[in-house]
Parts: sequence; structure tokens; C-alpha cells
Amino acid sequence: MMKENKFKTMKLDKYLVFFFSVTLFMSCGDLDRNFDEERYLTESHAQANNEAGGTVGLQALDGAILSYFRDGEAGTDEFGIKAVDLGMDLRSNDMDMSRNTWFGVYNNYDNIILTSGDNEFIWEFFYKIINNANGIINQIPETSPEETLIFKYKSHAYRAIAYFYLIRIYEHTRASDDTEAIPIDFGDFVGQPNSTVGEVKAQILQDLTLAYNGLEGYARASKEEVDASVVAAFLARYHLTYENWSEAELFADIAMSVGSIESDVTHGFDELSLSEVIWGSEVTEATSEVYASFFSHMSQINDGYSGWNHFKTVNSNLYDMIPASDKRLAWFADQEYGPWEILVPGTWGHYNITPKYTSLKFIAEPGPGVFIGDYIYLRNTEFYLTKAEALARQNKDLEAQQVLYDLNSVRDESYVISTNTGQALIDEILLYRRIELWGDGVASFDMARLGVGLNRKDGRQNLVMPGADLVIPALDPKMIYQIPIAEVDASN
Repeated sequence: MMKENKFKTMKLDKYLVFFFSVTLFMSCGDLDRNFDEERYLTESHAQANNEAGGTVGLQALDGAILSYFRDGEAGTDEFGIKAVDLGMDLRSNDMDMSRNTWFGVYNNYDNIILTSGDNEFIWEFFYKIINNANGIINQIPETSPEETLIFKYKSHAYRAIAYFYLIRIYEHTRASDDTEAIPIDFGDFVGQPNSTVGEVKAQILQDLTLAYNGLEGYARASKEEVDASVVAAFLARYHLTYENWSEAELFADIAMSVGSIESDVTHGFDELSLSEVIWGSEVTEATSEVYASFFSHMSQINDGYSGWNHFKTVNSNLYDMIPASDKRLAWFADQEYGPWEILVPGTWGHYNITPKYTSLKFIAEPGPGVFIGDYIYLRNTEFYLTKAEALARQNKDLEAQQVLYDLNSVRDESYVISTNTGQALIDEILLYRRIELWGDGVASFDMARLGVGLNRKDGRQNLVMPGADLVIPALDPKMIYQIPIAEVDASN
């Protein structure tokens, strides 16, 4: 059953009440383009805003959901969707930590248990998104004007994204469709039994399809907003996950066509203005959560947790498979750097060591004490690799080789078009997924869909957190999270 007291409403702080009182007096332009001041509102506010007429209130609610994607909760390791992505990557074969600190329990699988605070954060984070998306969906009639329906379509996308994360975190990706999974909440707050995997998958696809068709002609004001290209990206992820190869090819082609591939790979992935960004969130001095932020944990040149000594490192075996001519090799320290050595030209001399294999991919400039790197949720390069894999799975080897070349030739001027075919070509594409998408929140989900287990006793030379040198088979219960105790108690 849904845990009614958790998902029916959210407690309102005084600033939320104040925000609601002034929302209708803010300009449409501000709400379209600036989500800095929005905060998370409840289903009752959706109804009140809708009844007030126009779209200003709906814009505020939409912006509030986007703010919650960015900010999450108050904990140091609860900074929205990027915290979940980082945590999931730390469960993979490709990212390690140097010591047991923030996010360590993701790395050593200690937070999968039903009493874990991290577990409860993940569960509540996504169900709050679902609840607030439901509030908008249920308050907008199908007969509403198109400018109003846009917000309904966006909320279908938010709901689908949340369920897509949940079903892959709380159940095995390869589980049969009749396996019991998680509850589906439509916003009526009536306790529901857990749905099956198949029912959740069907709901995700239905929501994404509604969102894509509804947003196809919508021109967003910025990359912070969801439009058809964002939905296409999640449709591509969905179909790749569940091996619907032709559909994965179709939607990956749409997503990869957004912008162009960056030739400069050492820009730090901290700006929405980068041409390959599909969707993300701007972070300003006003909205930065400082140490409780993605770049605090991942940017080695900042004085955050990574810069202190909480290093995130790449599996040395993967590092060794990156060609010497590939620009992506620069995403990782090629040797140990001593204190005060400048790692990025124009930034500060770092005051701690930087071990070999440490991540240098994510760099929030200008440097110490400043945590204003934008959050990037989706990049077009992922979908070059998705399309290439989907083509190869359909035995369209020549087409797959060309798509892979279109990406890799930008990253590596010495790369020549692959002559691999069949499984060898698929393996090459999967290798480049691990390289290109390192740190983007994809790795452990790829492991799950491919039936790959965890093996940290593989001879890697990079730093591995004590107690995290685990070997876990692909379908072991430890590979998924238990439903949190608060939800279990409510169900009982």
C-alpha cells in the first residue's frame, strides 16, 4: 500500500505559504525562465492555482517540480536527481571511492536495507515527484486550452521518469512482468497494493507516450524545461532497457539530434550552454547548496568533499582500455599529483593530493568556495551509443559502425570506423558507453539490463574503499533495494 501520511501531503514551511501568496503576481516570463525561487508545493496548491485561471500558477508548480529535481532534500547526499545518479554509479563496476564517507554506503551496498535513511530518501524523493505530478495531471481537464495542457503533458513525463528510476532500483531489470514490484499512485491517496513489474512498465510507457505526443510541437524557453526531446531520451532509455530495439533506435535518433557533440571534452560538464546538453538545471549562487552538491562530491578542484580527500576514481581496468589518442583519457588523473599542483589551467592550486585515476571530468569553475556548476541530466552523446547498440542488436552492423564513428571520431581523431560485427561490435559499443557515460548515472543501470554482476576483485589498481571490494552476482537480492520500513509498516 501507498504510505498515506508520506505522500498525501507535504508539510508546509512558512516560506511556502508566502510563496503561494505571491505566485500569481509573478510574470509569466520569470516563471518560464527562472526556477531559482520556486519551491515544492502540494496537490492542494495545484488545485488552487488551477482554479485561479491562466497558466501562471501552473508555471509556478512546474518550476517547483523542476526545483525539486535539482535540490532534493536537506541532507548532504540528498541533492536531487544528481545525488541519485551519483549513488547509483557508485554501485557499479566503474566508479570507486577512496574512503567511507558521504555516499560510502552506496559504494559498499550498506544502504539497500529497509531501515536505511538513504533508501528512504530515494523512495520519498521519487514518490513526492509522482504525487506533485499527479496534482497537476488530475486538476487539468482534457478539454483545457493547449497552453494549459502543456503542463499536464510535462507532468506525465515527470511521473514516468520517477517510476522508471523506482522500478529499476527496487526490482531486478530482468525480472518477469508478473513479479511484484512497487505501488502505482494516481493521486487518489487510496492505499494500493504493490503493482507488478509489467504494470509499472506499462504505466511508464503510457505516460511517456502521452508526454511525447503532447509536447511534440512545444518550443521550450530553456534547457531547464522538459520538451519532446527530453521525453524522447527517456523513451530511448526505456526501450533500450527492455530490448525493444527498433523503438530504441527511433527515439535515440531524435535525442541525439539535439545540439552537436562538443569537441572540447575538458570543459567540466558544468554548463547548460554546452551544445550536447539535452536537459539540466542552472545552478546559481542563490540556488547552490554548496557542500551538499554534486560538484562538491565530484569536482576535484573545488574545496568540497572530493577536493578534501573523498576521491572518486575510475576502475583502472577501464582506464587502461581508453586509447592513448582519445581525449576522454583526460577525464582521469594520469598520475598522482601533489598538494598545490594546478590541475586545470586558470584555477587554484589544489591543497591536497590527487591520486592517479581520480575523476577530472566534472569541474565546477571558477574554483574554491564556489559551487555553481550547472546540473546536466541528459547529453546527446548517450543516444549516439544507444542508437548504435540498438542497430547492432538488429544486425544492422554497417549503420551501427557509422553512428559509433560519428561520436568517437570527435572524441578521438585517430579513431577509424569499426570493422567489428555481431557480438564483437556490441561489445565495442558497450565499452564506449562505459567510457563516455562515466559519472552520468548510467553504469549500474546498464549492468542490470545486461545481466552483469559486481566484481571489484578484478585486479584494479585504483583506490577502493575498505569493505567495498565486493563480488555480487547479477540477480542477487543485494543488487536491488528493499522497500523502506516506513512504507512496509504503513502497508501492514
